[in-house]
Amino acid sequence: MTRSADHAATDPKWRVYEKAVAEYVRQLDPGVTVEHDQHLPGLLSGRPRQIDVLVRGRLAGETILIVWECKDYARPVGLGTVEEFISKLVDVGAHKGVLICSEGLTEAAVRRLENTTQPRVSAYQFQVAQPEETFEDWFEDLSEELPEFRRRRSRPPKRRAAEGR
Repeated sequence: MTRSADHAATDPKWRVYEKAVAEYVRQLDPGVTVEHDQHLPGLLSGRPRQIDVLVRGRLAGETILIVWECKDYARPVGLGTVEEFISKLVDVGAHKGVLICSEGLTEAAVRRLENTTQPRVSAYQFQVAQPEETFEDWFEDLSEELPEFRRRRSRPPKRRAAEGR
């Protein structure tokens, strides 16, 4: 058994979840740098902020920073957790955030994400493979995606023709 495999056998469930997400992200785009369990300085708070999965890449000559937050909770992720994540994204100067949760989001959390524009935040629901599944089986099964949240454009209400005229 290799050292990393030996260490993985002792990892708590939440760390296994984070590592699985990091490995998935690595396979999405081999041209980016993917790092698990990193710390970035808080630009506003002045404190180091822990990042579950940090993705750095180059686009049009600029470095892009994407922060992935992994929540392997027994219940849907709530509003407070979503707001903490958005605050962390702003504090570290991330260009985008991705929230990964095992049991989805509450209605209030979904509404909050729908109205977040800077930085953009996507949310997905991932389930970790059971012990009898292979990692490849898990990749095939993790496609259950929550809608990507986009800001709704507000439009003025349509005027109704007065009834009886």
